[in-house]
Amino acid sequence: MNIKAVRRLKRMAVAIAVSGAAFLWTPTPAGTVHAENCTHENYEWVTLVKPTCSKMGKDVRVCQDCEEILETEYIEKKEHKGKWERTKEPTCASVGIKSYICKNCNAVIETEVIPTKNHKFVRIDTIGATCKAPKVIKKECSTCGLKTTEQSGNKLDHKYGNWSIKSIKVKGKNVKVTQIRTCSRCNESSQLVTGTSAALSGKHGRNNYFYKLTKRSGRITVLCAQCHQSVTGKISGGVIKFTRPKRDNSKHTAKAWKSLNKMHK
Repeated sequence: MNIKAVRRLKRMAVAIAVSGAAFLWTPTPAGTVHAENCTHENYEWVTLVKPTCSKMGKDVRVCQDCEEILETEYIEKKEHKGKWERTKEPTCASVGIKSYICKNCNAVIETEVIPTKNHKFVRIDTIGATCKAPKVIKKECSTCGLKTTEQSGNKLDHKYGNWSIKSIKVKGKNVKVTQIRTCSRCNESSQLVTGTSAALSGKHGRNNYFYKLTKRSGRITVLCAQCHQSVTGKISGGVIKFTRPKRDNSKHTAKAWKSLNKMHK
């Protein structure tokens, strides 16, 4: 057996023993020196474990004469080599994740957060404007189902209907009138106006008083059929302003006139 073959067998035996495998006995050539008598001047470095990005490497210095391991050196791990990958896609409800993954060992070296996406809102309903609130637009995200509402424009103005008599009271020689009208949009908001006439010429009972009303403008005329005087009230500045009593020979029996006595209090 030549010297190269002997050294090859020695290296195989050492490598198997050091790596923890079952010991393979190799006949020692006649020229092999026992360790206790060896000067270890003839040696070689042998790599037992190559370094990777996940584990350290290992080199040993082996005597070529007695096969004793004289020294062990550990080799630092290699740097990870990888690329950024999206490991979780962002949505409008949650952030995403991108990771730097080593292509050799699949280890996650670093992670970064990907911001959430914008919602994709679509209109699902519209509530028209009223005199209480502006137009309301209801929307829903087509991705995550989030619902939201937003206002658009301004509230509508109240749309008041015709004036009606709330009350007419005869107080001595004066007549006090209160009128009302209600918003036809909300049926809640109302306007009240009140006015008191100047004194008529005499004090008379309710049976002698008649009135006629122009509902659209709120103009009202109150007539005393006994003294033949009337007062006319016009709505101005939120009140009813009456004219001074004047002579009036109108026929209170005409269809336009209504008895004050029959009016609902």
